[in-house]
Amino acid sequence: MKVTVKDKLERISDIWKYFIWDNKFCSSKIKFNDNIKTNYFGDVLAYFQDTLAIVFPYNKENKGTDKFTYTISFLQAIYIQQNFIQEMLEIFMVSIDKKSLDKDPTYYINRELRNELIGHPISKRKGALISSTLFSYKAREGEIQYLRYHKDNNFKFECKTFIISEIQEHHLEFLDKYFDSVLCKLKFILEEYILELDKYEIDISHQNFNSVLEFVDHNCGAIFQSDFAYEKDSLVKIYERKNKHFRYQNFINKFYLNLQVFLSDKRELFRSLFEEKGTELTSMKKFQLPKIKIVVINPEDRQEVNILTNENYHYEIGKLATSRNLQDFDFFGGILKAKFSNNKLILGELEHMKQNITNDIEYYTSLRYICLELKEE
Repeated sequence: MKVTVKDKLERISDIWKYFIWDNKFCSSKIKFNDNIKTNYFGDVLAYFQDTLAIVFPYNKENKGTDKFTYTISFLQAIYIQQNFIQEMLEIFMVSIDKKSLDKDPTYYINRELRNELIGHPISKRKGALISSTLFSYKAREGEIQYLRYHKDNNFKFECKTFIISEIQEHHLEFLDKYFDSVLCKLKFILEEYILELDKYEIDISHQNFNSVLEFVDHNCGAIFQSDFAYEKDSLVKIYERKNKHFRYQNFINKFYLNLQVFLSDKRELFRSLFEEKGTELTSMKKFQLPKIKIVVINPEDRQEVNILTNENYHYEIGKLATSRNLQDFDFFGGILKAKFSNNKLILGELEHMKQNITNDIEYYTSLRYICLELKEE
């Protein structure tokens, strides 16, 4: 049963990372304030994961002071997770408030136990004693037992006993219930998002480029960080030059293809989160825009590249993309020049890159054009 809770937590984490964090459409549907824009919620998720191992399962070997230590950490971990659930309900604007939780036995039974035994073992109100509690070391295996003196009972001695497995069952039911509430809200948001993508993609080829960028900014912001020179302002300038040279048109072609892949992957990710049974959600942590090959008819006359079938140039291209200094450029660019000494297109683009080594737009549009020529997309 713990796996189910963990799976739901990982699912919420995946939705946060891949649909909400850098997506204006989805984040506008929740309480995405300045606090949430920090790594605050990521810390909540990580802390939740860490404390699951304390709550489940029960270690039967706990005895004496070890049991005392275990009881404190066990009840405190439950208390922390209850607070995190309250945070999630608030962040995702689920219509369940604190008053509703206070009426839920899966919440208040464990919370009152923790508050009385751990949170306020000596409780006073306006200076007057309300209660005092003390751990009992005579509890049997699988029990939490403590001694209690409360004003409601005229401070007469009471021995209160709780079964650990029942505490766990209450908490597991609590987590299942409210994780489901959060996921239900998130599914509704993502369904709206996917409909928005579907609606726009039908007409995307007929939209002007500025309109496309506005759509991307609001719905697919991660694309702007997915490649070199994909910043919004840079793309506008490249688009304006698309009729001056094919390197610019090729770069815009690549951007459109990446956008199509992005939209397709978002749909697939949504299906895997909510529709496919038995999906291993942790594999989605490796999600990236895939590398795809572009086939474009070049209106310019150009030589065919004499490339050996099994040869590739990933290393040289990678170095040219990341090592932006003349020494490295001359070395790795020189390798390509030597191999393609008869290819005017590659030689010309390498020279253009060298002359514009500090200009992202000119440098990376040329590099992308070379990638197309070498089929290194």
